[in-house]
Amino acid sequence: HTRCLSDWSSDVCSSDLFATNITPAETDTAGTYTEATGGGYASKTLTGASWTITNGAPTDASYAQQTWTFTGALTTNPTIYGYYVTRVTDADLVLAETFTSFTPASNGDQILLTPHITAD
Repeated sequence: HTRCLSDWSSDVCSSDLFATNITPAETDTAGTYTEATGGGYASKTLTGASWTITNGAPTDASYAQQTWTFTGALTTNPTIYGYYVTRVTDADLVLAETFTSFTPASNGDQILLTPHITAD
């Protein structure tokens, strides 16, 4: 279902990296994605009030840049293909996005990304 971006102010979300080589689709659920594990990986908490909402046509929401720092290789599929965001309260999928695949292998390897959604 569709939610107004301004309704996110009370939501707490989890931002997770996925190790599934798929293209996100509107019919996906959180269960569509295999969360990365191992290598020092941990999901990030995104608080609703920290999203920057820019009203317009289209309306845009963005969050401060997030950094994942790894201690070595993952124990799931070794490659990360994107990220997805779910609401903590009900595990509903909010967004998913792919990026250029990345395979952490060494202590200190990093992924930096800025969660972003456009509602038109």
